[in-house]
Amino acid sequence: MADKGRSLNYYLDRFHTLEREKQPWLLHFQALAQIFLTREMDFTRMMIPGEFLQAYVYDNTGQFSAALCASIILSMMWPDAGRTFRVKPVKRLKGLAGVDEFFRYVTEDLHSVMDNPRAGLQVALMEWALDWVIFGTSGLATLDGPKDDPSLPVVYDGWSTKRMFIDEDIAGFVDTVYYKRPLTARQIMMEYGSGKYPGDSVSPIIKEEAENPNADPNEQEGTDVLVVIEPKEPEKGKAGVAAMRVRTVHIDLKHNHIMRESGYHEMPVAVSRLFKQMDEKYGRSFGMLALPDAQSLNALAEAVLVATEKQLDPPLGVLDDGRLGGGVVDTSAGALTVFNSAGKVNPNEKPIFPLFTVGEMQSSAALMERLGGLIKQAFQLDRLLDLTNSAHSAEMTAYETAVRDRIRGESLGSTFSRAEKEVFTPTIQRTFNMRYRQGAYGIINEGIAARIRMLWGKITGVKPMVVPPAVIAAAKEGLDVFEVEYISPAKRFQQQQKLQGMTTAVQTIGNVSEQIPSMKDNVHPDRTARHIWEFSGAPEECLRTDDELKAFREAQAKAAEEQAKLAQAEAITNMGAKAAQGKAALGGMAGSPIAP
Repeated sequence: MADKGRSLNYYLDRFHTLEREKQPWLLHFQALAQIFLTREMDFTRMMIPGEFLQAYVYDNTGQFSAALCASIILSMMWPDAGRTFRVKPVKRLKGLAGVDEFFRYVTEDLHSVMDNPRAGLQVALMEWALDWVIFGTSGLATLDGPKDDPSLPVVYDGWSTKRMFIDEDIAGFVDTVYYKRPLTARQIMMEYGSGKYPGDSVSPIIKEEAENPNADPNEQEGTDVLVVIEPKEPEKGKAGVAAMRVRTVHIDLKHNHIMRESGYHEMPVAVSRLFKQMDEKYGRSFGMLALPDAQSLNALAEAVLVATEKQLDPPLGVLDDGRLGGGVVDTSAGALTVFNSAGKVNPNEKPIFPLFTVGEMQSSAALMERLGGLIKQAFQLDRLLDLTNSAHSAEMTAYETAVRDRIRGESLGSTFSRAEKEVFTPTIQRTFNMRYRQGAYGIINEGIAARIRMLWGKITGVKPMVVPPAVIAAAKEGLDVFEVEYISPAKRFQQQQKLQGMTTAVQTIGNVSEQIPSMKDNVHPDRTARHIWEFSGAPEECLRTDDELKAFREAQAKAAEEQAKLAQAEAITNMGAKAAQGKAALGGMAGSPIAP
């Protein structure tokens, strides 16, 4: 039974309040969209597709820098799931039997689910990253896949700054999202009128419009659907939506009609702010830093284009016996202005002559280059790319290269860390929780994922993964059972100093222990090896788990013991053979003629 939550008027009043709070940002967002996306996104008007503005944008440095910045950040932070993260048990579960193997299995499953091309994660992330660096606020939704498609258990969707209205909890994290989404009548019937969820309801007007056989689907007006996502208190002793921590309500704003009331076990949308000031809910962005320079460069580029055109096709003057008409001199490119010849000083003056109205342009070129550099610097391209062709850069030593990479990692660390905390980790955690509830990990024996898991076990003859009892018990109590370990290129930049420090320490202790043998007793070899593996970002499947390492060493010890026994037996046999040979030799000497 769905949690009925609050009244329709409450949601509408809250929505209008959030709209008013966002209002001061809209003009700023509009300017950002025009200069960095060359599109009229209509932040300040009705939410309809806006026109493109190529005719009004004369320099593309801003748009190029924004797209390149988003692409590089994404490639450094999320090249694909397999090269971005792995799931590790929390400290209290480490070392327990079967735990490491289980979480390696979980990691492989998450990689498979999130890298599924039909899940749309990579596309959603690119949309998220572009909004993030331009507007400063962006969302990534993790949602259930189609119920009739077991191969697509989870899908992902980017939620734009334009359509989101947000609120924070007391700790400053976004816990409330009101998302305004335009849908046609046909789309509404497909989503809310198909019986997909119990209790769904569609306005009779929308239903009539969608079912009209004479209506053109392209001309259906549809409506704006308001998707409300907000926290709620779970009801003890109850199941289903009542026990969930997040409420969702879908409202037809045109007809003031609630179409769906449901819930989520955790926040389904991860909303990130690139950086923000205190007492502000919406984030600030690289685009906001670059906006004044980008607008100045656009205006300067327009002026330079006009001046260049006038140099290529200068305005002309022509002498005439009549008066100068209206006292106006047209200085536009290709113009023709008639002058009164009565004021002619030189009788040999040419009757037609160019009007030089353009001054020197070197200063404009220098200013344009400076503004372009400032825009690229605002989008961090100098640190994200570092593709200088200077002689010093080409001749750097390995140590200088390591120092440069460390500085790059530290200077970009806050940007990377914020994305990890606000977007990537919540998305991975929600995906894990959804797969856990679907029965993909052998805990639940109901649902599509559980049936697929058992079917594969039957086909392959391989026993399905057994979940360690400690993991099940901790999960039932609502405790965290895993943590996310990032191995992306961005993380390796941040961990470069750790890896370098560990390598230096190991080498130093190795050298000193030649003089002081007890020095190496301080080093734990297994922990050191695992940290080196972790900081280098090497594939985890190449490293033995604790259980595998224990079994391997036991097998080695047993083999060494057997080898020692064989060597001992062989030594005893050899000693016996030699004794027998000696006795035989002594016996032969007793029968000899020369014996005493």
